[in-house]
Amino acid sequence: MGEPPAGPAWAEHRTRFAIELVGDGVSGWHAPVGEAVLRIVVDDLAAGLIGHDAAAPRRLGYRRKAGRHRCGAHARQAASAVELACWDLLSRATGLSVTGLLGGTIRDTVPAYASALGLDPAHAAAPEAAAWIREAGFWGQKWPLTKPLLLAGPREVARGLGPLREAAGEGRFMVDGLGRCHLDEAMRLLPVLADLQVTFAEELLPPGSWGWHRLRAAGTSVVPMAAGEHAVDEAEQIRMLSGGQVDVWQVDPGWSGGLTRSLHTTELAADLGMATFPHGDRLSAGLALAGACCRDTIPAVEWHLTLEPLRQQIFSAPVHAEDGMLPVRNAAGLAEIPTLPEKTAVLEVTGP
Repeated sequence: MGEPPAGPAWAEHRTRFAIELVGDGVSGWHAPVGEAVLRIVVDDLAAGLIGHDAAAPRRLGYRRKAGRHRCGAHARQAASAVELACWDLLSRATGLSVTGLLGGTIRDTVPAYASALGLDPAHAAAPEAAAWIREAGFWGQKWPLTKPLLLAGPREVARGLGPLREAAGEGRFMVDGLGRCHLDEAMRLLPVLADLQVTFAEELLPPGSWGWHRLRAAGTSVVPMAAGEHAVDEAEQIRMLSGGQVDVWQVDPGWSGGLTRSLHTTELAADLGMATFPHGDRLSAGLALAGACCRDTIPAVEWHLTLEPLRQQIFSAPVHAEDGMLPVRNAAGLAEIPTLPEKTAVLEVTGP
């Protein structure tokens, strides 16, 4: 299904698609999907879905694949999209909520932390935005370490983020390095982030960097390190969790392989004493995961202030944060079905 362009100039926002899986007259949906990911679904995965039992999403890994895309970000997003569509189909076929299928709903609402990525922390109005986030009741707020700030050095980082930290008051304050720091830059930032009393620092180094060990060894006592959303392949997920690279685990069911894989790594993180904060790219799946886990395991999910309203445009009943809380869906399906524009191209994979 094609959706008119919206949002930033990233490829996945230029044209958005929805995947529909059909079995025994019941449809399962997943959206939005970028064109590159959709191509892998069509070329590599679609044929192997014919005849697949939607009641067994955990068996998807054994289905036949036609192409050579086995790993990497787009391949894992494609596999995740199909897996999530199967959970949606199973939920609609049985009438049970996805959270119920995962083992039962533990809570009906989940705290959200506000991600201010896309906002400039150096803007004159940024402290006003930080104060608004605090007053809106969000669990916490996360601000980007922009390249200009990083290039200006630690003192400018402190000068730029200080007013935001003050405006956040007693609320939790996080930063996202977006993988932009070199190891020496990240090491020099640690005292600044400690003074700001950040709850966690996300991806100061590029995902998969071997410098994570040195960074965490230097900062673990004062600055908890968070990562995981870009650990898309299973081996990388286990390496980061079991290798002592992170203090806080972040998982995205739309990137990591789906809900089954996300639940597995979330439980592994909990066994290792780490909290998990689902990345906000697939909010409906993140909420289902959080609804099936206790608050100590998943304290909050990410609500992207600038991107999530655009992602929600595609659904017939958009989700909204109220008083910093997000609802866990107790009806069938991961979300309300996507809104179909007048001109659509729907990919249907049907079996016997």
